[in-house]
Amino acid sequence: MRRTNITFFVFFVSIVTLLTVTIANAKWRVIREDDIIRDDGIQGMLHDVHFMDKQHGLVVGDNGLVLETTDGGKTWTKKEINMRPPGAAQAQRRPQGGGGPPPGFGGGGAATLYNIYFVDEKIGFLTGARGTILKTDDGGKTWTRKMARSEAAANQNNPRRRGGGIRSSLMGIQMIDEKNGFIVGTENAILKTTDGGETWIGRSERVRVGETRNNLENILFVSPKTGWIIGSFGTLLHTKDSGETWEKRDPGFDNNLFGIHFYDEKAGWICGQEGLILHTDDGGETWNQQKTDSIDNLLDIHFVDNMIGWAVGDYSAVLHTTDGGKTWTATKAGGSGTLKGVHATDKDNCWTVDDWGVIAAYKTE
Repeated sequence: MRRTNITFFVFFVSIVTLLTVTIANAKWRVIREDDIIRDDGIQGMLHDVHFMDKQHGLVVGDNGLVLETTDGGKTWTKKEINMRPPGAAQAQRRPQGGGGPPPGFGGGGAATLYNIYFVDEKIGFLTGARGTILKTDDGGKTWTRKMARSEAAANQNNPRRRGGGIRSSLMGIQMIDEKNGFIVGTENAILKTTDGGETWIGRSERVRVGETRNNLENILFVSPKTGWIIGSFGTLLHTKDSGETWEKRDPGFDNNLFGIHFYDEKAGWICGQEGLILHTDDGGETWNQQKTDSIDNLLDIHFVDNMIGWAVGDYSAVLHTTDGGKTWTATKAGGSGTLKGVHATDKDNCWTVDDWGVIAAYKTE
């Protein structure tokens, strides 16, 4: 009888130990299931996530999808946003046979949203397909559409063309002060604002069928003067004069580059195609590859200090570092989809989204 009790006790301790180890290691958990499992009528790929604090967050995705949470991601509410350009509600429809208004401009589906960016707790922007720019001045309670105009249309100062010109998918965005900021996007699009994001004027380079199209994926300023743009085929642009001029830099690789994050003016990281992570500790004068042992495309990267960060990408791949990228630990978050965006508020709380509508959260036990 005593042997039986000892055997049962050893078995019980083994199970408890196994469960403890499993729970300790299982830091990523799904907090919103994929579209098929959830089946709540709210569907679409998710492209980016941003949390203002541990409780309040936003995610964006296909067809103008915006979801918000006020409880750390336990529940998500769909937010309805009017994405029509200023004056679109009063515009008359074209005569029959004229094609009607383009989708998202008074008719058809809303544009896909790719990026979330907040200047502070009140002012923020969403950018997306077909030149979509949305701005909030009240922390995301309300959003208004802002126009992306070409330099040609702006120079003509033609009221009928105020909405014309830029139709690129707009990706990365950053304000460098209260008035000035930049947006980059597909087809080499670069736009600038000088009035706090109310109007955006710039250029894009449309290409013909069969020609190579270069896309700019992200932009980041480490100071009001110094900034970086990354994109297709190893595109790396650098400015030292607040974006007045951009100089090409050679990162040493021709992989597509997708995500960039600087902790300060010296320490920065870039992630990209085929598991590539580049690191600089001298403000971008030199970029060195960090070993990841990954072949998955990495689409976004985020650091909370100069040591702790995450990179996410294809096949639910998550890379995590606690030593500034000297070593990266691979894990999975969610199912098997492509993780499009990642954001953390601190070393203990991180979130990521994928193209099946999944939201996963990282929390230390």
